[in-house]
Amino acid sequence: MKNIRLLNGDEFKVSDIIPKMYDDVFYYGYLGQHALSSSSCKKLIESPKAYATSLTEGSPDSQALRDGRLTHLCVLEPHRLDEFTFVDGTKASKSFKLTAEELGKDLVYTNLELNKAQKIAEAVLANEEAAALLSGCEFEIPAIGEFMGLPFRGKADAKKGTTIIDLKTTANIQDFEYSAKKYSYDLQAALYLDLFDADDFIFLVVDKRTLDVGVYTITAGFVDSGLQKLQVATDAYKNYIMSDYDLEQYTFYGEL
Repeated sequence: MKNIRLLNGDEFKVSDIIPKMYDDVFYYGYLGQHALSSSSCKKLIESPKAYATSLTEGSPDSQALRDGRLTHLCVLEPHRLDEFTFVDGTKASKSFKLTAEELGKDLVYTNLELNKAQKIAEAVLANEEAAALLSGCEFEIPAIGEFMGLPFRGKADAKKGTTIIDLKTTANIQDFEYSAKKYSYDLQAALYLDLFDADDFIFLVVDKRTLDVGVYTITAGFVDSGLQKLQVATDAYKNYIMSDYDLEQYTFYGEL
């Protein structure tokens, strides 16, 4: 594909837009509005209203999301920690609130959050299986393309040849197979296999409590499940967002 047309009609050469996608402001800001992703598909599956709301209000910044972002940095891009500010105390402290107000909450973490993330990162990197998996990888690699006629973006945590490796934290590694379906990781895997023209997708999982590390490969059935969810999401976008459907009239039906 030489060109990509975004949801707002803007058109880019793929070779021109990929370098821009390394910039988080462009990737999460501009493209967050004008290209779909695995995250936005999860919102579309929830409901078209949930997707539309996320475009104007964003998603709640839960502690789990903050922990996940910081852990990714500590494991995959520790050199970028200098871009962030770390303060003593808790998020309820005056110091944190003032600094977050000045710099933006996404750029400010507590030392408690940092220590927790570094502890998790140390467990991952001390595991020989995980270290071997990450050795020789490229990190935070963006891709963009069309899927079912719509523009999609993605950013691989790690890429080695034709294999995508995605780092996940979990509250209970023994329940990860359940969590993977609950949080639609199958959708992400199916999309990334297509976007990156990859042959394999591996989840590198670390338990935040026990610091146990797991390596999870995927089956054809897992990918098929993700493709079905992508179909539901893209249908919802075309039927309710592209068509300017009055979302106030969107209604769930059921029988109990």
